[in-house]
Amino acid sequence: MSVLADVRVVVMDLDDTLISAYRRPDLVWRMVCQRFQSELGVLEPDEAARALTRAGQAFWGDPKRHALGRLDPPQARRIIVGDAFEALQGSGRRPPSRVVAERMADAFSLQRHRDVRLEPGADAVLVHLRKAGYRLALLTNGTGPLQRAKIERFDLTSRFHHIQIEGEVGVGKPDSAAFSQVFEALNIIDPAAVCMVGDSLEWDVRPARALGCRTVLYDPDATPGDDGDLGEADIVARTLESLVIHLPGPQRLQPEAI
Repeated sequence: MSVLADVRVVVMDLDDTLISAYRRPDLVWRMVCQRFQSELGVLEPDEAARALTRAGQAFWGDPKRHALGRLDPPQARRIIVGDAFEALQGSGRRPPSRVVAERMADAFSLQRHRDVRLEPGADAVLVHLRKAGYRLALLTNGTGPLQRAKIERFDLTSRFHHIQIEGEVGVGKPDSAAFSQVFEALNIIDPAAVCMVGDSLEWDVRPARALGCRTVLYDPDATPGDDGDLGEADIVARTLESLVIHLPGPQRLQPEAI
């Protein structure tokens, strides 16, 4: 029997699960630095891009800064650029002016907006899950206006029975209260009937698993043999289309079993 056989409710993450939004910031920083090469002075674009990537990793790796930054990504990127150029200056390099730094941060934000797209197979999988009888919830962090704009941009509203955004309810992943609100909205009694699908062990898999949910880690960059390292999830999915195999349709359970 499949480990997901008793699942009746599927909770989906948004960013980098249903839509491609924030992967490979290093490549975007490199593109931005190449565009601003003439304004970087003695700094080589690759050197600046590496510094920006490191600053971004440090920023988003700090839980407090992460919590604030995801509510205002453009401002977070301005802080990241400031941190990166301050570090370069501390190592004896001369960074560009603050005006240029802010323009670079805004160029990064604009490029991210342009690059956002549905993940391959996302819409087809959502259609399958609904037709198969699952109840669907979207659980995402971020501000209401920012996330709603993405949801509307890709016409996702009608695909879900419940949509929950951190900025609209006041709590986000990985806080267990965010998941509890989803359970309450869908009248879920047994978390084991829920499957969380997301791209992050920290934000999606671990908190859901701690509550007793089933979990799918979406990792399109994984290669065969990685499952052992990512074994905290019940399933590692390299494509969204593969969810059709793992979630073909819920068993006929009585409502009180959910």
